[in-house]
This record gives sequence, C-alpha cells and structure tokens, in this order.
Amino acid sequence: MNNKQIGLKNGSDPVKTYVTNVPDKAGAFLLASKIIMQNGGNITRVSYNKAVDLHTMFIDVQGNSRNLDAISQQLQTIGYLNSCLAETRVMMVELQIADKSGELYPVLKILDRYDINISYINSGSNGSGYQNFRMGLLIENPKMVKLLLDDISEHCPIDILQYDASETILDNTIFYIRLANDMQKMFHLSTEHTMEFISEANRILQFLQDKGENPHKVFDYIRRFAAFIKSHEGDQFNADVSCRQMSAAVKLHTIEPPCGSNTYVLETKDELVLIDTGFAVYAHEILNLLRKLFPDWDTKKKRIFITHADVDHCGLLSVITDAEIWLNRKSAESLRLQYQNQPDFREQKSFCMGYSKLSRIITSYQPPEPSRFRLLDDDTTPQEHEELLKIGAFTVGDLDFEVFEGSGGHLYGEMVFLCRKQNIMFTGDILVNISGFSFERAEFNSLAPYLMTTVNINSKRATAMRRQVTDLIERTEQEKGMPCLVLGGHGPHSRLQGGKLVTAEHAL
Repeated sequence: MNNKQIGLKNGSDPVKTYVTNVPDKAGAFLLASKIIMQNGGNITRVSYNKAVDLHTMFIDVQGNSRNLDAISQQLQTIGYLNSCLAETRVMMVELQIADKSGELYPVLKILDRYDINISYINSGSNGSGYQNFRMGLLIENPKMVKLLLDDISEHCPIDILQYDASETILDNTIFYIRLANDMQKMFHLSTEHTMEFISEANRILQFLQDKGENPHKVFDYIRRFAAFIKSHEGDQFNADVSCRQMSAAVKLHTIEPPCGSNTYVLETKDELVLIDTGFAVYAHEILNLLRKLFPDWDTKKKRIFITHADVDHCGLLSVITDAEIWLNRKSAESLRLQYQNQPDFREQKSFCMGYSKLSRIITSYQPPEPSRFRLLDDDTTPQEHEELLKIGAFTVGDLDFEVFEGSGGHLYGEMVFLCRKQNIMFTGDILVNISGFSFERAEFNSLAPYLMTTVNINSKRATAMRRQVTDLIERTEQEKGMPCLVLGGHGPHSRLQGGKLVTAEHAL
C-alpha cells in the first residue's frame, strides 16, 4: 500500500505519507481531503506537480493509528492507492548488516511483508564487524519501492547498486538513498545528520520544483556543492594569502579561501583583530595557516568582528574560543537563534532554509556561545531602516573604524566597517567584486544562487544598499583625495572605478 508512517512530533499523533494516484480531473484532491477530514486526519503537507507526474500526489496526514488505517482503507476503496502489479524488475542492493546472530532476520521479515522474492544473494564475514549483503530483489510493483527502502534503511544502511534510472514513479527515492550514502561517506555524518541532510535536500527540491526545476539538476547542484567543499580540505586547501602595511601600526593579512568568506586579520604589536572567519569545515586548515602567519597566535590577544551572521562568515567563532566576538544586536540575535536550535534570520525565509541547513551540516558548523558577544550598537538602533545607518565605532591600533548597518537586503544585521584615515572599507557581502573571482571561486559561488534562487533576503533592499555603500565610498574618496580600498566578504581587494569594482592591482 502506498503510504508510510514517517514519525512522531513531540509525542503527538503520527504523520503518515500517502503516495496517491489521483485521476486528472476536477475534484480529485477534494475527494481525498473529504475522506481525510471525515476520519479525523489533519493534512500537514501536499506535494503535486503535474509537469513531473500527471497523477502522483504526496499527502502527509497526522492522526492516530486507527484514523490513519481508516483513511488508507477508504483511499484504497476509491482507487487512490493503486494495488495493481507492474512488470517484474530486478533491483540490486547492498546492505551493511552487523556480523552477529539475528541481524539479517528483520530485513528478511521486511522483504516477506512486501512479498519480495530474492533472485540473488551474496555475503561473507570480513573481520570488520559488519557483512555487506548483496541482493537481487524482484520488484513487481515499483510504487512500493519507496516504502520498502525506507523500512529497510531504518534497520541498516542500504545502497542501490543497479535499477532502471528512467523509472519516475519512485518519488526520487533511489536518488535520495544514493545521496544519503554518498554524503554519509563523504563527511562521516551520523545517521541523524544524514537523515537531516536528506530532509533539507528534499526541502530544496520541493521549493525548486515549484519553480519548474528538474529534480536531476537540483540533486546535481547539491552534490556539486558538497563535493566542492570536501575536495578542498587538507592539502587541497589552496587559499590565497597576502599582506600589506595599512599604517605605521597596522598590517592587513588576507586569507582568501577556495570557498567560504575571506578572513581578514589586522595585526598590531598588541593584538590580532579578525574580520569574518570562513567555513567551519576548514577550521583546521585556517588555524594552521594563522599559526604560521603569527607564531604567537595562541597567546596573543584576539578580537573577532563579523560583517553578518551567515554560516560561511562565522564558521570559526566557536573554534577560536579565546577571542571576544564583536557584532551588532541584530547579528547577535541571529546567532542566539542558531544556538537555541531555532531558525536564524536567513532560515526564517523559506527559500533559504534548506541551503543554510545543508551548509551547517556538511561544514560541521556550531554556533558560538552568546556570553562571548560584545555589542557594537545600543538599543537606539531602529529595528527597520532603509538607509545605511552609522551605529558604532571601534579602533585597531592607530586606525579608527565607523560601523554602518545596512537595511538587511543581503541579511538582517549586515554591516560595513569604514576607516576614513586610510580610506579602507570592509563591505561584507553587501558589495562584492564578483568579476574578480577566480574561475574556481566563481564556480562555487554560482551554486548558492541556484539552490536558494538568490543569496539575498530582500533583493530590492540589497540593490539599494549596494548603491548607498558605493555612494559612501565615492564621498570618502572625494574627501580624502585618494581611492578607497574595498575589502569584500569574498573575492580580491578592489577599487571603485567608473561606478564598478575592479581588482585593486588592475585599477588605473
């Protein structure tokens, strides 16, 4: 039967997914809804895309077991749960089963419950504590494969070795199973994190399918995103590192990683001040680099300032534990929400949640302890404003920085830091020199806009903020009679030329 109980929420009634086969006519969903309502069920999710499948509709229903059974029976009666058999196909699977008595038995019981015959089986002990069982399963009804795989995967890891990839009626189950196995192996994820990854991948898929995207393309982008991050760990972490003297007392060190935000370090004789910290997944690589750049790293006083509270800028906040974290009230609140395991300001936007959650999982991101926060602004900062608003200041050596808060186009709480003395501006992701990206960084930075449809919370505000930041740069250049060095959250050092950012070394 094409339905599956998918779990309990905080001790409440279970939720069951009905994979229904509805007729292509008016009132089809109305009839299913009536049956669900009459039996005390509550619809918690509906997914249907006529362009993908004319008849298949997914309905999540919450209710007690008796109600859900009654709903199943009545949907079966009206033909919405199709029980007819299709041609037999062989699906090759590999199961990882603990090498001890009785562990295979529950899997065989599941296969028996689904009336699945085994055409081939092979295994053997290898001393690892597990056996890899390869089985050929005779599939007569493709519609039940999703349920079968889900049931088996609750008992042991399962991988799909061979099946007809053209079969579209499986709700992408095989793609999810393969993706789960790949991600678990790639990032050594726990079962809990693996299932969370798949859940968020499904969230992205549903959102993009609503916009007409092909599921295969969505899965490909998710894989590319994960693989890119993984492929640059360890010896492959080929960051660009540069240093320039900014004043008599301050040196600027720039770490531009293959992906994730830049990390800037302002060095004085007394302290190191970091601007943003990159992805958590590269914590080991970045710390090794910092210790090479600064032999007294472990003992020297440190402060960290963040331009905004995205996970690719805040990855090392929980790792560098001997540094104060300076930020504005809005960014502090977003990080507090993360710490409380609640959606942060980016994740409160449905089109961003899946990508942000995936980023957290595969980069091993942990939010910082809020007691370390030091606020740059007071409680007079308005919650909403359209202008680039000065909210505070800080000093590093002989350089004084003004702190400006944006309207939240890229992310609520976004900031830029301006030093008028040397005409330097850290612009975060409000203003970035995209044209200056290397080919490799441009490739990676093309993935997020697809998976979220935009990297901005509010594109209209983001455009207005870019204009206001550009205007501020142009005004300070006129005041100082010298070009402004623009240090974006990603990409190279830049200058403003003809209203556009160009790489500083290429500026006229």
